[in-house]
Amino acid sequence: MNHNEDELQKELSKMKTSHSLDPQTKKSMKMTIQKHAKRKRKRAKLKRSAIWFSTAAALLIGAGLLFSTINSNQSVMPFEEHNQTEYNDTAEEGKEMPAEGEENEETTESAAENTDPPPFSVSEQGTETQTVMIEGMENETTITNYTLEPYGIQYQIVEFLGNYTIDDQTVRHYSDTDNAWVTLEVVDDASLDDVVSNVQTEYGGDFNYTEEPADTSQDENPYEGIRQHFSDPPQGYYAYQIEENVLVIQYEYVIEVGDGMGPGLQVLRDSITQ
Repeated sequence: MNHNEDELQKELSKMKTSHSLDPQTKKSMKMTIQKHAKRKRKRAKLKRSAIWFSTAAALLIGAGLLFSTINSNQSVMPFEEHNQTEYNDTAEEGKEMPAEGEENEETTESAAENTDPPPFSVSEQGTETQTVMIEGMENETTITNYTLEPYGIQYQIVEFLGNYTIDDQTVRHYSDTDNAWVTLEVVDDASLDDVVSNVQTEYGGDFNYTEEPADTSQDENPYEGIRQHFSDPPQGYYAYQIEENVLVIQYEYVIEVGDGMGPGLQVLRDSITQ
């Protein structure tokens, strides 16, 4: 309560104690007091509103600055760190995802490994006794059955050529004294004429006798073939077209074992099958 209000209150008190005021005077004084109180409340309300708005504005500004700082720290990193992160991510992706060319190359190599044919080998399929003609006389001899893998070509070898070795793609059967031998080799994906032309180059020496190349007999086996014989010493070859491959048989022996070698070669030619 200010000084003016105190004075008014004192005057009212005096008036109450001394005598009664007339109604008009009371009404005028009451209105004056009410107007004064109303102005005071209005000033207090404006003051509180100003304080509230100032506080709210300060809070909003502070919150905005704080949010901006947090967002900046989360989304922005130094240029060097950003580049390093991208490099690391790219490197990891490079490790995990091979290049298309490398992937195709690896696939091709893997497919090539899977399609490589099994190695050349010879398996024995048991023995049997067979009668052969030697110098017009029947003679019983032991025959061994063999299979050339992976071609599945079957053939028979007489007993006195019962030893054999394998060298690369060739199997060599020979006698105990190695004075007679025969080899078998399969040329993959080849034609009969081309293979025979190459084989003939191996017989370029001077021979006492050279037989002209001739077709093999269809009575011996069902395959188309060419044969040729040379001497001296007796030697030669047989070549057969078996599906897409060519079977090449070469032989050589000394004259002294010729009686047994002839029937042995006949058994071999007759037995070829797949």
